[in-house]
Amino acid sequence: MFTKEDIENYFTTFKNEQVVLIILGLLALITALLFYLWRKTPWFKGFTLPLAVFALLFCGAGFSNYKKINTLRVRAAYHYDMHPELLKTIELPRIRSVRQNLQVLIGVNISILIASFLIFLYFRKKEDQPYYRGTASSLFLMSAISIILYTLMINSANTYQSGIEKYTEQIIVK
Repeated sequence: MFTKEDIENYFTTFKNEQVVLIILGLLALITALLFYLWRKTPWFKGFTLPLAVFALLFCGAGFSNYKKINTLRVRAAYHYDMHPELLKTIELPRIRSVRQNLQVLIGVNISILIASFLIFLYFRKKEDQPYYRGTASSLFLMSAISIILYTLMINSANTYQSGIEKYTEQIIVK
């Protein structure tokens, strides 16, 4: 049976995922700055640009979602207690949208992963192009990390969505 604790658990998990996203973004940004300032080789300069871009995206998305979590949690808990039908009309479409956006992000990151691998293969024998090998390496690493994070987020969203669906079916049938 879907309970209020399940709502709290989902949003706690989501909050923790956003904190991990922010921490990874900050670590990547610090690493990019260190590589750019102290490792002046072309490979490291190539590595820093995608690393910094992903870091800014992680931090921006993490902070944005982190700020909204409490409001969403309170609203979902309120709907559970007072207006369960609103879980179906408001929360369920929201979580479906979240899942769909995460699936799109996974698709984009898989494309980046494949493209970066192909770029690396193309430039691996060209000793005079270490910048592009560094760029491809960074893109590969950050897209692989993104795919893992987004997959974990989708799994928790799937559990939450199925709980809401079962709960609202029971409520509407009664």
